Amino acid sequence: MIAATSLTAQQLREALEAAERWLALNRDAVNAINVYPVPDGDTGTNMLLTWRAALKAGEDVEGGAGAYLAAVARGALLGARGNSGVILSQMLRGLAETLTSAEDIDCASLCRALEGASTTAYSAVSQPVEGTMLTVMREAAAACAAAERVRSEFAHVLEAFVDEARASVERTPDLLPRLRDAGVVDAGGLGIAVLFEGVHLGITRDPLPDPRTPGTAQVALDAVEHEGHGYCTEFVVLGVDIDRVTLQDALDAAGGESILVVGDADAVHVHVHLTDPGPALTAGVRHGALAAVKVENMQAQHEEWTQGHEARHEEPGRGGPAEQREAPAFGLVAVARGAGIVATFRELGAARVLDGGPTGKASAGELLEAATGAGRERVFLLPNDKDVLMAAEQAAAQSGGLIEVIPARSVAAGLAAAVAYLPEGDADNVAEQMREAMGDVRSIEATVSVRDAVVDGVDVRSGDGIALLDGVLVCCEPTVEDAALAAIRRAVTPASALITLYAGAGAPGGGDVLRRIIEDAHPDLEVEVIEGGQPHYPYVLAVE
Repeated sequence: MIAATSLTAQQLREALEAAERWLALNRDAVNAINVYPVPDGDTGTNMLLTWRAALKAGEDVEGGAGAYLAAVARGALLGARGNSGVILSQMLRGLAETLTSAEDIDCASLCRALEGASTTAYSAVSQPVEGTMLTVMREAAAACAAAERVRSEFAHVLEAFVDEARASVERTPDLLPRLRDAGVVDAGGLGIAVLFEGVHLGITRDPLPDPRTPGTAQVALDAVEHEGHGYCTEFVVLGVDIDRVTLQDALDAAGGESILVVGDADAVHVHVHLTDPGPALTAGVRHGALAAVKVENMQAQHEEWTQGHEARHEEPGRGGPAEQREAPAFGLVAVARGAGIVATFRELGAARVLDGGPTGKASAGELLEAATGAGRERVFLLPNDKDVLMAAEQAAAQSGGLIEVIPARSVAAGLAAAVAYLPEGDADNVAEQMREAMGDVRSIEATVSVRDAVVDGVDVRSGDGIALLDGVLVCCEPTVEDAALAAIRRAVTPASALITLYAGAGAPGGGDVLRRIIEDAHPDLEVEVIEGGQPHYPYVLAVE
């Protein structure tokens, strides 16, 4: 048990590390909660990667709790992934700003800081929505403050915070009809509850239920990385056409935990916990040359993974190392996955195309780094995903005016904008042309539903085909092809002339099956098929 009256920087560090481990154990459960029944739910992973980036930034910080939190908040700011990660980073910023000069933290100060975390997060969101992680943080922080007025003890107030956070999560469907219709609670809110359960665990050293067997087995802090059990192993694999999925499967088969395999086809960064690091290194060697190898006994200082360390390598088809090319006046940076889609962005002039790591959600820091050197005067940034938009805006705010976000919320919209990109001229005119081109395209994403739900008024059945039109689920049909065609009927107007079909991994006939179906139904439209190779969505279509 910690000292009754204060929390030192080291005790705070240990509590945040415990929260990371607890979220890692609960990550899949948080990921499984998604309003849309699509196969790429990633809220838990995005929050975990954001938290890890925060802890990484605080590793070598000396001084009091305030100095440590300032570094942690800065790390979260640049390492935030997805909208949930960006909002989490703002909560950490509010926490840090409230405790700026603190050497140690007393109980009352912690409660005030949690309320500050809520206030900062609300102010960072242009249109706050109740029934989300914002609500959970606000209600839990208020319960914490009320508990402190009764008894100023860390265990007491954090228990009140966690209890109210869990209760608030259960109430989120009452506040947000889309959650109620989909039959889920808010994933980001659950992530907040899990994180602060971990903080409570780190401070009180009380056990929490093992997420694998709720209500029975227990997992105590001493069982989580503090007894020297196993090794934290990190390395970079350098090669050609590295298969990250195969590498991750090999690490999983070896009994790895906290596995992260991120990067691109030429350089992959691996983080894994194993009782013996040998199988991890062997798996890496099978895919290429190893570099930056780190093997740490986990009793030593916790070694966290970070996506930000990217190996410098020559980009295929770009005529030499990216950092040695003379940058144009205006650069273009995009976030995208799938070899064909990435190649298309590069053909349209993108200096960098980031795959966004395991969830496809690039962090603000990665976007900021990618923009550096991409353009001398301005860099146009295409997030191509509504869940990357906040990180892109965060990167722009840190760029000193270099980055201008072109708010593409889908790959199809981003590619349309990229067609209008010019590397020189009047920057404002180029940006306006890109926005106009983006607005002329209707975007369709078709995949297979992973569960039953009611979303956007559509009754969805697990295993059926579903399609989203401009981010809104519009249909559920027996097959993915049927769903894509139904969405096309909604998108096509008398002025429509072209459909570009990006065939994803596993698309029948590489997209030719759907192409023939479209041509039969819409003989007046030209259909162009591009092998996109994107995961999760067999078909991404642009109607223009």
